[in-house]
Amino acid sequence: MNITQKIPRILIANMLSFVIACMPLNAQNSGYWRVFFRDKGNEVVAPGSTLWYTTLSIHSQRCLDRRKLNNPKAPLITLEDAPIPQEYVQAVSKFADTVLLQLRWNNYIVVKTDSARLASIKNLKFVKSLQRTGVKLFPAIDNSITSSAFIQRKDQTLTVLSPKDNCGVFRYGPSYNQAQLLQVPSIHQMGITGQGALVSFLDSGFRWKQHVATKDAHVLAEYDFIRKDSVTENQQMDVSSQDYHGSICYSTVSGFQQDSLIGIAPFSSFLLAKTEDIPTEQHLEEDNYAAAVEWSEALGADIISSSLGYSVFNQPFEEDYVFTDFDGKTTITSRIVNQAVKRGVICVTAAGNDGPKDSTIITPSDADSVIAVAATVPEGNTPAKFTSRGPRGDGKIKPDIAAQGVGVVCINPGDSLGLSAANGTSLATPLIAGSMSLMVSAFPEKAGHELRNALFSTAMNAKEKNTSLGFGLAQVHTAMLETGILISPMTTYPVGQYQRIVFLLQSAFPIIGADIYYRKKGDVDFQSIPAFRHDTLHSWAIDLLRDTLDNDQYECYVIAKDAKRLRMYPPILPNKERVFTFVPNDTIIPCGVPMEVLPLHSYPMTINETTMPDGFHVPMPRSYRFQTYSLNGSLLTEHFLDLAEGTYTDSHLSKLIEYSTIVGLIVRNESGIVYSTILSPYSK
Repeated sequence: MNITQKIPRILIANMLSFVIACMPLNAQNSGYWRVFFRDKGNEVVAPGSTLWYTTLSIHSQRCLDRRKLNNPKAPLITLEDAPIPQEYVQAVSKFADTVLLQLRWNNYIVVKTDSARLASIKNLKFVKSLQRTGVKLFPAIDNSITSSAFIQRKDQTLTVLSPKDNCGVFRYGPSYNQAQLLQVPSIHQMGITGQGALVSFLDSGFRWKQHVATKDAHVLAEYDFIRKDSVTENQQMDVSSQDYHGSICYSTVSGFQQDSLIGIAPFSSFLLAKTEDIPTEQHLEEDNYAAAVEWSEALGADIISSSLGYSVFNQPFEEDYVFTDFDGKTTITSRIVNQAVKRGVICVTAAGNDGPKDSTIITPSDADSVIAVAATVPEGNTPAKFTSRGPRGDGKIKPDIAAQGVGVVCINPGDSLGLSAANGTSLATPLIAGSMSLMVSAFPEKAGHELRNALFSTAMNAKEKNTSLGFGLAQVHTAMLETGILISPMTTYPVGQYQRIVFLLQSAFPIIGADIYYRKKGDVDFQSIPAFRHDTLHSWAIDLLRDTLDNDQYECYVIAKDAKRLRMYPPILPNKERVFTFVPNDTIIPCGVPMEVLPLHSYPMTINETTMPDGFHVPMPRSYRFQTYSLNGSLLTEHFLDLAEGTYTDSHLSKLIEYSTIVGLIVRNESGIVYSTILSPYSK
């Protein structure tokens, strides 16, 4: 029995060596093989064909919509996407112990068989070639591209869940630094927390159901590509550390535990794929990886995050990579990543932990289209000593971007309440993947390459990419402002006799104005109302008189304009809600939005009140400043009143309301503290 110590490519500093793997006594008796096929059968992928509909059936509507958005002129599906003919699979299975994987894009299956039966498989007329999985490369498959029109499927494989409302303002606790370096808290304060985005994690396993920070995450599907079931946490045959690495990486995005761990995009939806077998390091794990990428893409993933990498292997007959293989398009994993990006998926992966020497990048961080992530120390500008450096095998500069990779706060999977801090590009990677989820959530109408380019062009080293940190520390909020006018999810709540609708608006250019369009659900036409700017905290609002509204659902959307751009939110996209929906008297405040950025008032006031409400009575004379504002946010009047008796009468208010226009009113004491803001409309 050969005993081999694994040097794992799972990229975390405290996992640099692993335990023992037992090898078969005679590997020639049974082994893993790739079986490549000559074609996908005789039928073509053309609208109306059986193969067309069969291929559509394995792709969710989310997947088709993402492909159309990212490649509007490209075929929706091609022969690459078609399933491998099952008659081929069945014929090969007669000479194999088991069929482990079926890889559509490169038209091969992975089987376990012995050398005595290989000749029988090779003699099948539709088999192109055989290759032991231990061999590092495989031939390119030349599939013809068949043009196709875009069609809309009626079924929905997955439903993305909506986050709960009113969870409060985020309290990051020890996880604040890793979020703040990327400018994430200012994004969360706009209520942008990953809603509507789907992130797939590829890793060693996920123990997420027990920890308080991750147990309520929106996991839509999970699959174990090693054991071929839907359980990604540890099972009986797994080593105890199997699901540790995946769990801690995943928690940095999905975690939500006030005062402890707030993930980068906690209200995203998630797919979890278990692909990495901890006790071994073999090329078969790359085939698992490729299968998981195809699975994620077909289910509609917007982002794939993998803190995995491959270079050196520890099993018999396994061929190590050499550095020239890392040219961005040669290895199994780099090729599959490029194929996923071609279909509109944003792929994020770890650069590696083999620094500080140059040319220590491994695969798939070398891939042409991947976002390869380097690690910094907690101050954000200095590369972690361990982070792998570029360039890649052909001289092109990698990595691409950086995030904190030292002391990253994550869950302790063995303790339902406990936290830990970990090091590695493994931990930096999900921070960037979560950031891309925020960008997809904020700009669902933008293609993946547009968001990736915005991330690169606004990073700390954007003007001079280097081989340590690429473009440097990501600045996600700045990237969003570069992408377009940033508009928050809408907030609504009753104020007196009005229903207020509020949104937060930011841009890299001066805001010219914004209009809200609303209608009763079922009506044809929208009515438009100019929004008024509330204050300097990016808040805009309108008030609807509730007496004019029925107790039905209402729909609305925003059109905002800055000095250079125009944007509608929610944008018009296939199979996505294009409106914000509310019922009069609803209170809907997205998680993370601080109350102080909303145009609320502390105490209800009406024009007929004759005294200050409770809390406004003062024990001594006090001066107050009354400011009135027009709908467009302009200051109309400013009065300083000395309320000697500590009372507030309608005569005071009548001195201020001297206009037929609708105004807002702010009341401050002599120290400038806001006692009340009244931004419901008043008329003389």
